Amino acid sequence: MKFLSLLFLIAVTDWSVGQAPMVQAVAYSRSTTPGIPPGPGGLADNPLPVRYYIYVTVEKGTSVSVSSVCLKWQSYAASLKKVTSPVIVPHDPNAPTEAKDMLVPKTQDEVYQVNVQEQTGLACEDRAQLLARDNEVVVALKSGGTTLYAPAKTIVALAAAAAP
Repeated sequence: MKFLSLLFLIAVTDWSVGQAPMVQAVAYSRSTTPGIPPGPGGLADNPLPVRYYIYVTVEKGTSVSVSSVCLKWQSYAASLKKVTSPVIVPHDPNAPTEAKDMLVPKTQDEVYQVNVQEQTGLACEDRAQLLARDNEVVVALKSGGTTLYAPAKTIVALAAAAAP
């Protein structure tokens, strides 16, 4: 019986050591409403781009770099910026009020802001492509020789901001 207990302990220890670090992603978007009223016939074209707020949470002590971001099934280059949690932003950055939105709650893990850059391809590749079928955002991270994927099922729309 002691042998079985020891064997179980070794198996659990080996399994936990071989596991990849836990990574999670959250994604938000904010559109900006222009101050120009719509023309005669309906909706005005909005020349102001949608801003994305994407954050990944990684186990403390895990060194990561971003490989790519699959955003709405398109591939983009990106960079990471370490931030402190909680991540809180103004409800409307151009209309100062006391209202705030919490994007990432307080955590002991490390939090990185993902800054999306230029589009690098028409579609996501490999595993990210498979994950993108069920997720609006997939962040591919490199940690050592391993690729970690942090998917976000949906992009949560924040309240639209007023144009400055």
